[in-house]
Amino acid sequence: GGASRPFTICLAQKKPSGGTARFTGLDNEGTTIGFDYLLSLIVSDVGSTIFGLVGLIVCVAHRLANTDSLSADTLGQETRADLLAVFASGAVLLNGISKLDVTSALAESVILDGETLAEPNYNQDISNEKDVTWALESLLTATPAKTAVLLSLRDDDWTITAVAGVLPRDPVLRQAPLVIATPILDRFRKDSTKESYLPTLQALPGRVEFTYLPVNTQGTLLLPVNSKTVLVLGTNVAKAFSPRDVAWCFSIATRIGTFL
Repeated sequence: GGASRPFTICLAQKKPSGGTARFTGLDNEGTTIGFDYLLSLIVSDVGSTIFGLVGLIVCVAHRLANTDSLSADTLGQETRADLLAVFASGAVLLNGISKLDVTSALAESVILDGETLAEPNYNQDISNEKDVTWALESLLTATPAKTAVLLSLRDDDWTITAVAGVLPRDPVLRQAPLVIATPILDRFRKDSTKESYLPTLQALPGRVEFTYLPVNTQGTLLLPVNSKTVLVLGTNVAKAFSPRDVAWCFSIATRIGTFL
């Protein structure tokens, strides 16, 4: 006689990082038995999905069962009625699907093979070092980035200006000018207005040019700082940077450009 309890149906992978599709179910606190309860059930995600599927199945079964027994005139009328029923059932099903609480699957995180710096290190003297330090530490704290590297174009070669976060254990890789081909970095020679995001770095042959990042870095975001400086961020999770993260990092990179 009392109100039904809210229920939840969860369809999820076994792994904690897997994607989930969650039915929120019917939350009818304060809903009375009767028409209000029935209406709440129909418009809930569970009810809409079930009624939509049942409606489509009934439409198909009705069509198949009566096709041979109808005359030409009656068949036209039935076709119009069936189309309306299909549209109505599809709308109910779409309402249920649109209310699903869907969480996309996340890639597994890895432990980066490197050494964590206590604070940013600078290979060259730069102005406003405190401000740049604040910017780099903010990126490592507020975004998925685990590594931050500033590179500057000097004498037509890319040189590491500053590093922060998790870096390769070999100190030479953090300081020396890049002596290998850098086709990805070289894109910024022509266009210093757009970022370059490599969400699955380990799947790309071009990962060999990122010698200044830990060898098992999973994703990389390259951001223009100014016409001769690029900020490279590395992360321990593939596809970790959301569009909001990219936009925020781009703003910080632009801010660093005003500090230099």
